[in-house]
Amino acid sequence: MVSDFNKCIEKNIFSELKDLLRFSKVGFEKESLRVINSSISQHPHPELLGSALCNHYITTDFSEAQLELVTPPLNDKIKGLRLLEDIHHFVSCNIEDEILWPFSMPVAINAEEEIPIAYYGPSNLGVFKQIYRNGLSHRYGRMMQAISGVHYNYSVPDSIWQSSLFKNMDIDSQKVRSAAYFNMLRNIYRINWLILYLFGASPTITRNFLTEDNHSFKQLDKQTLFLPYATSLRMSNFGYQNTRRKKLEVSINSIAEYISGLRKATNTAHSEFAKIQKKNTNFQAQINENILQIDDEYYAVARAKSKIISDKRTTTKLNQSGVNFIELRSLDLNPFSRIGIDTETTFFLETLLAYCFIKQGQHFTDDEIKNINYNDALVATQGREPRLDLLKDGETISLKDWGNQIIDNLLPIAAVLDSNKNQYTEVVDQMREKINDANQTLSGRLLDKIANNNMSFIELGESIGEENKKHYLNLNQSDNPNWNLLEKEAIDSHNQQKRLENKDGESFESFVENYFKY
Repeated sequence: MVSDFNKCIEKNIFSELKDLLRFSKVGFEKESLRVINSSISQHPHPELLGSALCNHYITTDFSEAQLELVTPPLNDKIKGLRLLEDIHHFVSCNIEDEILWPFSMPVAINAEEEIPIAYYGPSNLGVFKQIYRNGLSHRYGRMMQAISGVHYNYSVPDSIWQSSLFKNMDIDSQKVRSAAYFNMLRNIYRINWLILYLFGASPTITRNFLTEDNHSFKQLDKQTLFLPYATSLRMSNFGYQNTRRKKLEVSINSIAEYISGLRKATNTAHSEFAKIQKKNTNFQAQINENILQIDDEYYAVARAKSKIISDKRTTTKLNQSGVNFIELRSLDLNPFSRIGIDTETTFFLETLLAYCFIKQGQHFTDDEIKNINYNDALVATQGREPRLDLLKDGETISLKDWGNQIIDNLLPIAAVLDSNKNQYTEVVDQMREKINDANQTLSGRLLDKIANNNMSFIELGESIGEENKKHYLNLNQSDNPNWNLLEKEAIDSHNQQKRLENKDGESFESFVENYFKY
């Protein structure tokens, strides 16, 4: 099957697909901490925002204070960004004196207990979600889980699979689609360093994140340190990473290997994690003692996803539907945008992911995986270093040279996406300028802003958060075309949670058993 697929994508698929790529869909998932008085909020999820368990637009991530704002996949990317803006407006009007923290790295935290774990009610599903988060806190610590980011969900149009490129293949259409998305996934991994360079916005870190190896950091203020050339400490070993997670490699050479790897990790006991329950005998401290409690615990810069909306495990849904979209997870919050992501980033990523879909990518070797991890780690901590070299095809290449090569490859795709406008081409040209001048990147601009405003990292975060909230509070409900939709969803989600709690007839043990059965 793979060889037949490779024969297919070896053709000049750009000419086949160029009229279809404009109809790709993009959705956003944006995380933010609720903060008050320079501290993570201790208040429960606001009632007016609806049920975190059942609301389709407003939920929580790891922490009760960590909002996750979600838009559905839309072909009109501007409409998707406007919906995200409207959700921010609705949220800002319903969180009383709190603000949304504008940075990926959290406000200063004195103790892990200051980060409340998300609560979803007494239903089996709600308890399952909370115990899973209990497990994360015991395994990796709450501070790491409180780091926030933006997930960019991308899918090519369904009509692509009916094009002459794919429909005549003597292979099951679901397998063709999954193979194409895994080809795309591998290409994303290969150039993820460029995403970290351009859109990393976390060159600073609060002292409580560092336990050792901090000699290379410089002091920004009393509570904050930074690396002079860092782009995304969130995506470095100091951020949302863990050595125990890094040892786990799940193959993305095929959907079968991917599912097999995740299933093995969720069925294999971990000796260190087995000790967690013994230390916490009064309550269930985790779902299980395995390497991964569930599929979603697997950390990755991008993941293959199914469009099936259900409470079934990820690998079950992938088995049923194959891959329907890719979730890009390596984006920091953009503090220069009220909603954490801007139009330029959205258009550029659409162009980049279309390129990753079109470009043929061979299966990974162990050496290439090592090179990918090396490039990501290096760019996360030293990406703006003027003479930085990366590893490509077993040889060194300067970041600038490789970045400019990628930009050259993106321009024909941008021209197609432009249609009768030049917005995609202009955005790609802007990114070339940032490749050639690191001071224009988000991380460079952020450090410059901190230095020139004579503010600490925390003070700047408070200032941006307050300014964003003031903007939204000055708007009227009539300025928000989705206000009634969001208000209705909040009410309906509470009712849905009550129905869920009332219909639970099976024991929690049976619920867990059934979750892993399929």
